[in-house]
Amino acid sequence: MNAPNLLSLFRIFITFFFILAVYYDRFDYALYLFILQGVTDMLDGFIARVMSKKTNLGAYLDPIADKTMLVGAFVMLSIKGIVPVWLPALIILKDLVVAIGFFLLYRRAFTIKPVPSIFGKITTTCQIATALFILLVQIFSWSNVEVYSDAFIVLTVFFTVLTGCHYVYLGIRMLREGKAAQSST
Repeated sequence: MNAPNLLSLFRIFITFFFILAVYYDRFDYALYLFILQGVTDMLDGFIARVMSKKTNLGAYLDPIADKTMLVGAFVMLSIKGIVPVWLPALIILKDLVVAIGFFLLYRRAFTIKPVPSIFGKITTTCQIATALFILLVQIFSWSNVEVYSDAFIVLTVFFTVLTGCHYVYLGIRMLREGKAAQSST
């Protein structure tokens, strides 16, 4: 197993401690762990690209680590009553729809790798920014920031839904093009 894949596994492992930190209202530790996850995410991507260490396993591990981190963050923030329950539910629903679509395409003999679209990258950035902002609000007890929190949440919701719809569109298009290619042969 190469260094980028080990870093992805490490990020998944750190999520457990992040969850504990939020559960025990140690938002300062949660913030440090969240930042550590972000830094190791950038580092594993950098190592994989620069040192030509990209692997098929890494193509799956990296997004799994991202989803584990973000879903863990939003679920715990919801359990603590900091974000509405529907927000992590929406994020999980989008991820499930994408995962099921990916599985269905794979079962239909499509050879695809999980490559994020630009919308997926924007969505991940919005989700990270929202979680970071909310953690900072908890640590510093900022008041009168509901408007900003709402703005972060609205952006996260918008791009989460847009990305889900975009991936569904791409999946349907692949199915149609695949059927057209099969019928013409």
